[in-house]
Amino acid sequence: MSDTRAPDAPRPPDIGRRTLTPVGYAICAIVPVVIAALGFTFLHFHYDKEQLVAGDRIHILTSEWTPADAASTALARGELTLGDDGCLRLGTTELVWPKDYEATVQRVGSADQIKVYDPDRDIVARSSQTIELGGGFGDVGEYAGEPCAPSSGQAFFVQSEPKVVDGS
Repeated sequence: MSDTRAPDAPRPPDIGRRTLTPVGYAICAIVPVVIAALGFTFLHFHYDKEQLVAGDRIHILTSEWTPADAASTALARGELTLGDDGCLRLGTTELVWPKDYEATVQRVGSADQIKVYDPDRDIVARSSQTIELGGGFGDVGEYAGEPCAPSSGQAFFVQSEPKVVDGS
């Protein structure tokens, strides 16, 4: 006789046996939450809105006006345009923006996309939008001779946050 045995038939799984202890299950549930919390904490403290300002900066005229100051009530309406001289206008009107506003232009496909940012680095206007600006016309005065300012005459002093009235 030979001592060759037939292979053991596979056994059914042991359903009553735990693969992890309760502590193991708790660790599996807590570790991903802790990793996510650490990731969000890192992002929160290392987030810089300056990184959102995309494109090449455009020189714009800015005043010392802030939302806490008194404002004129005239309205200007139109689309932002970038002139051949690289200056930002509302149609053909020269603008003087509130304190700490910035603007950029970025080539997207075959067109230039203009964005205007408020002091918090939020986009408040784009070139594809029709916007309304509160403020008033005033003499160019101290801005005369600066880039993007008319040499004489008037400019529109923006004294409100731009309001999008049409566009994407």
